[in-house]
Amino acid sequence: MMKQNIVILDEKHQEKIKVKNAIVMAPMEYILGDPDTKYQNVYNFSSDLSYQGIGYYVSLLAQARLHKVYPEALIIQDLKDKKIQSLYSDDIHELAQKKLKNLKGDNFELSVYLGKNLAGKHDKLAWALYRVIRAPIFRVFFEKKDVWRVRRVKILDISELSETHLEFLNARLDEYFSQGLRVYPPKDDFKFDLAILVDSNEKSPPSDARAIKKFIKAGKKVGLNCEVVEHSKKPNIFEYDALFIRETTNVSHHTYRLARRAEKEGLAVMDDPVSILRCTNKVFLEQLMQRLNIQRPKSYIFSEKKFLSEMDELALPCVLKRPDSAFSQGVYKAKSKEELERFGRKVFASSELLLVQEFLPTDYDWRIGILNNEVIYACKYHMAKDHWQIVNNREGEVAQEGGFECVEIEQVNKKVLAVALKLCRYIGNGLYGVDLKEKDGEVYVIEVNDNPSIEAGVEDGILGERLYEIIMERFLEMCMDKRKTYEKNI
Repeated sequence: MMKQNIVILDEKHQEKIKVKNAIVMAPMEYILGDPDTKYQNVYNFSSDLSYQGIGYYVSLLAQARLHKVYPEALIIQDLKDKKIQSLYSDDIHELAQKKLKNLKGDNFELSVYLGKNLAGKHDKLAWALYRVIRAPIFRVFFEKKDVWRVRRVKILDISELSETHLEFLNARLDEYFSQGLRVYPPKDDFKFDLAILVDSNEKSPPSDARAIKKFIKAGKKVGLNCEVVEHSKKPNIFEYDALFIRETTNVSHHTYRLARRAEKEGLAVMDDPVSILRCTNKVFLEQLMQRLNIQRPKSYIFSEKKFLSEMDELALPCVLKRPDSAFSQGVYKAKSKEELERFGRKVFASSELLLVQEFLPTDYDWRIGILNNEVIYACKYHMAKDHWQIVNNREGEVAQEGGFECVEIEQVNKKVLAVALKLCRYIGNGLYGVDLKEKDGEVYVIEVNDNPSIEAGVEDGILGERLYEIIMERFLEMCMDKRKTYEKNI
């Protein structure tokens, strides 16, 4: 069954706008139509979007019917409040500064037609705005006061468009509805749609291609229609019910922004933006573990000035970490005062803070996989050959990794499991990988990963296919909870 695209057009405009691969309806036709029809995307071009106007009711009733509608009634109302309008600047601030920096003057207008602009050079900014505002056609008024800010956003009426812009809109509609049309199976087979976000160019992704296929298979088994998407291809994430991030996350990265936006729009997200925010910053984790009295390597947080004045007091060897380091990158082992200073300056070149930890050599690290505050797997990650880390990121060479051993959960030291669970309870209920060391009978937490590695033949060594099903079952639960909450509130 094809997911239907419905374009809502006033009858007086249906001659001007020619739409392929979509059903054209007048506003009242949609309002009086079958409320039980499933799998609809509704693009509302109605002229009357005033409160309780006919176009407003199209968007309101579309949401009640659980259709995906552009714009939502909430957006329509938001855009009537200038104070709320200005908040859209926050979502595209950095991009706006970059794309508009060469413009002369202090005012600029950008018309957006389903994510594109007539002048192709502004398409990246137009798409970013479309993902935030989610109206089919609108105009953004920018104003420069030291920096570029959104002054006003206006949803456009087709009657306002010139012949040139009408031609562009028709071409854009043809392009938009002709590409990336998704096939939906019968409702009895699939309850929800899940987007799995990957980056095909990532050298060391959290999940390899085989694991992704296993996730898709597991999703199908539990009732999820899973599709692989890539940020570079500009997917419309908001057509889905859930988002599973399987690329390396960072707060200053599209993964965080996408997670934040998706969660705000009601999708079930793993891992959620709060988890990304907390797990990707080692300074936060250090402070949290200190507060919870969780044992970890002796740790010190430094500003650059404090570090340079006190570094002679640090015991060597020690480990230096950039707060947002991940997958052994941005982590350095200093064996001498010269290395200590050199690595410290390297971190401070891109960070205001530095984390220094005592060096605890072990043959392996524990990785405890936790989902919704339950342990789902346990692995031993052995250090790379002749190296002090699991991954040896050799400059200019392929990264070298140590071996692994998946272990029955019952065989893991109960203290290791207890500490991992205790820490995760204060982070969230997502999917986490807690790294720990055992040394001289003591357990030390190293870090928590918000998107832990799940690779075929590694973390699934004990559970096999069942590991992927457990994660997909959790997504199904999250989607059903979201749906129940929504239905309760409408």
